[in-house]
Amino acid sequence: MQMQYTQNVNNQSVLGIIRRFCSYIDTRLTEHGTHVAYIVYRMIKETGQYSQEELRDICFAAQIHDIGAFKTEEVSRMLQFETKDVWNHSFYGFLFVHYFSPLRELAPAVLLHHISWSLLKKQDHLSDKLKDLAQLIHIADRIDVSMSLEKMTWEETLKALDRGTDISFAPHILKLAKNLDFKDTIDEEWRMDDGYTDFLTQIPLSDDEITGYLKMLVFIIDFRSHYTVTHTITTTSISYELGKLESLSEEQLNRVLCGSLLHDLGKISIPVEILEFPGKLDKQAMTIMRTHVERTEEIFGGMIDESIVRIALRHHEKLNGSGYPKGLTAKDLTKEERLVAIADIISALTGTRSYKEAFPTDSIRTILMNMKRDGLLDSDIVDIAVWNLDQILEMTKIRCRPVLSIYERLWKEYDEFLELKSSHEKIQFALSIQEPVSPILWP
Repeated sequence: MQMQYTQNVNNQSVLGIIRRFCSYIDTRLTEHGTHVAYIVYRMIKETGQYSQEELRDICFAAQIHDIGAFKTEEVSRMLQFETKDVWNHSFYGFLFVHYFSPLRELAPAVLLHHISWSLLKKQDHLSDKLKDLAQLIHIADRIDVSMSLEKMTWEETLKALDRGTDISFAPHILKLAKNLDFKDTIDEEWRMDDGYTDFLTQIPLSDDEITGYLKMLVFIIDFRSHYTVTHTITTTSISYELGKLESLSEEQLNRVLCGSLLHDLGKISIPVEILEFPGKLDKQAMTIMRTHVERTEEIFGGMIDESIVRIALRHHEKLNGSGYPKGLTAKDLTKEERLVAIADIISALTGTRSYKEAFPTDSIRTILMNMKRDGLLDSDIVDIAVWNLDQILEMTKIRCRPVLSIYERLWKEYDEFLELKSSHEKIQFALSIQEPVSPILWP
């Protein structure tokens, strides 16, 4: 049977989740991405160059064009009108979109979104369409930096752009910008433009595309720390295997998959130094860590099916009321919620940290049985997990192998890229990264 990770999730839901999710990384980047996407939309909506689906995807790519800065921490230097710091976040963003988003074909535009026109137009191996897309994002990016961050007027912004004609900016793309006329701030303009919101939501994404965007967010979380790279896929895989062994219905399994996939979105708000702390967290740090559940609920924004929300938000609850955040008890927790909570514990025990190796399977069995004895976990599910632990972990290991392989490859390519000196070499190297990789084996 075909498992589905999405239930009652549409374009608007996905966009809202992405915006709220990214706001916990850096609100400047969230607002900036939204503004750039809107400016790009305004520049090309009437040109007839792109289909509605292409325009939607271009807007989505513009929304996340600075996703690489979430990792390389270059935000303040990057958000300046004249920026020389262009390559690190652009290349990391390119790799991330290339490997982990539904927008792989637009990844080169993310790579080149800060490249000057004088350099870009000399790249004969690049298509005119790609050059145009890179320049669209570049010019929209600079418009927003000028107006939203440097507080220039629209007239002042146009003068600043004019000074870069045919050097920084392509004249034919700059012409599209000059057709605009922003009377208010970019933020006010896009919020008042009902046509833009309608456009983004009127062309439905497929279930596979929605799932792809949600998985992309998962990888942003997991890749923040070397120790969390496979946590979500591990939890999802273990949940799925336990669900099958528990003979859950297809509908229940779908809920388990979606809930386990999204259960840790709120960890994007947790400082990396806490996620990677080499030892037991003190009371203050643990209090901060526990806020990830509330942040997850805020990111959902009421846009996810309630049964999925409960599975995601209750993975730290215990049957005796000692869990968090609500101290729920057995009568409050469904089988699916109890199951994902157990899968999350097994995932944590199998993960390595700077201060510990993964627990051996016998130790995991002992820990689970002790927690069952103490009334913390569901007895039936623990028994099934303990009895079938070897096969569950073996299947999960198989599913995680491609993720680890891509992670290692991504950082190898990133390091190689940084060693290159000239912009031409960097572009050639990046665009040579086209060979397929092993698919990630989600359940």
